[in-house]
Amino acid sequence: MGNEKSLKIVIASAGRRAHYIEWFREALKKQGIRGEVIAMEYRTTSPSLSLADRGVANPAYNSPDYPQAVRSWVAAERPDLFLSLNDYELHIMSAGLADELRELGCAVTVLGSAAQSIVLDKYRMSTTLQEQGIPTPATYLGTDAASIVASAAENTEFVVKHRFGSGSSGLLFTTAAELDNAVAKSAVTALGEDGYPSHNSLTSVVVQERLPGTEYGVDGVFSVDGNSRLLGVLARRKDLMRSGDTDIATTVPATPFREAILGIGNLFCPTGAIDVDFRETAEGEPLVIDINPRLGGGYPFCHRAGADLPSALIRSAAGLDEIPSLLDYEHGVTTARREEFTVLSHLS
Repeated sequence: MGNEKSLKIVIASAGRRAHYIEWFREALKKQGIRGEVIAMEYRTTSPSLSLADRGVANPAYNSPDYPQAVRSWVAAERPDLFLSLNDYELHIMSAGLADELRELGCAVTVLGSAAQSIVLDKYRMSTTLQEQGIPTPATYLGTDAASIVASAAENTEFVVKHRFGSGSSGLLFTTAAELDNAVAKSAVTALGEDGYPSHNSLTSVVVQERLPGTEYGVDGVFSVDGNSRLLGVLARRKDLMRSGDTDIATTVPATPFREAILGIGNLFCPTGAIDVDFRETAEGEPLVIDINPRLGGGYPFCHRAGADLPSALIRSAAGLDEIPSLLDYEHGVTTARREEFTVLSHLS
């Protein structure tokens, strides 16, 4: 027998990650909940528009028309849950818009303004985590490159990336001898906090010493009822990367990462999923190297191993009892990313 509750779920800026549209639609059916999954995109050729129950064309997140368009649509449609998969859209929404939508009765998986500013800024994120005792590597601004080189051993390796980047943008691996060049190269394409080009600013690039150990992707799954209650932790080892995305991964136990995820939850009060990257030191200690407060590109590896994050979030949005087993998954499952093709339209 199905639940009487009906849910209207918006997934914005899914882009190529249209599998989330399919999985949330499937989750509604599995949980016996009537409802629809709505894709909101500014690109009308996005595959998510074709796979959703309904597609909504919306101005781009950096358009001056974006806030009012979203506000008006939500006021008219009254969705129950709003998720975005775009870091910069999350930043725009965190500056008051998400709170306005919540006042209209919609659960929005967006951090508060202060917390969102911290996780978008990889330099501030590192210093904040260190202050809270959450293990993370020392992080420096690109302007510190000369002093870093002066104190580093000749064979030390470094990671250079965009300070306000998304999806491993500006990522370079380099030695101490080439650090200055790497910072300058990364700065060419760096964006500022506002999402616009930073015009080669070295303060828009960060530098970290490259950790030698294995890298992991971990999802903290939190309730969407405003209490930021941790529902579960999902983890996978990154076996092969391609263009900044995980191409092959193997699911692993989440125990080594749970304490850090709890600390991040207490610090930022997230709702929904928060995607955290860890990398091990030579001694095997996992350190937080990045935080994305959204459904990430790595969750599908745990989904294929049995986890059902969409169902867990749907039950939370519907006010139903938690089912912890929804976030159980088999360990040791290796999955490879693949491409899929979606028909967008038919000529009449």
